[in-house]
Amino acid sequence: MRSIVRREFVFTFNNVNEALTFMEMLTSKIKSKELLIRYDTGSGVRVWVSIQGEPHEVELYSMEIKRVYNDIKLMRGKFGTRAYDVSLILSKARLSAAIPIDLIIDLLQIKGINAELDGSKIRVVGDVKLEDLIKLAEDISRIYNELIDAEVSAQAKRIIALYALLMSKGVKDSIKELLDKGLLSKYGDSELLVLSMDYKHALSRLQELVER
Repeated sequence: MRSIVRREFVFTFNNVNEALTFMEMLTSKIKSKELLIRYDTGSGVRVWVSIQGEPHEVELYSMEIKRVYNDIKLMRGKFGTRAYDVSLILSKARLSAAIPIDLIIDLLQIKGINAELDGSKIRVVGDVKLEDLIKLAEDISRIYNELIDAEVSAQAKRIIALYALLMSKGVKDSIKELLDKGLLSKYGDSELLVLSMDYKHALSRLQELVER
């Protein structure tokens, strides 16, 4: 005879948006029909989560539920550091082209924000919200979409996207100015645009241009 158990959790949140994000993350990670979620905003924002199944299933689901809630707490920030799950950013962003997720880190760092990619999470020091990261991902994707058919190397594409966003320029103007400034060049006799230096030095040059 199958042994069925049920576990219930109650979580509190700072606002409705935080609770909705939690529920969205939970339902994307747990596909069980026995997962029940309801929320109440009467006295604070609370979410009730109930999961039912065989003991080993419920134990695994319970661990995942707690992990998702912990991810939400990391987004609130502790000691000035916030952590955001990359999969959540990409699922919420309306991307028109695939992007290298670490380009968001490069962009934040050039802006003077302490950021790093730590496994599946983006960690930032400061008041950078989830919506900010989603917007950056969408902006980078828009530029990458414009460059889909362009003869541009992968590294050059990264620098073009960064320059365009940091300087609020269009793609064509960005390419022209990067050529003029010596960051981009044509490869041999071809039309292929490549970096005139390694990527790390190109980032340093970009930093100098932004600070002028």
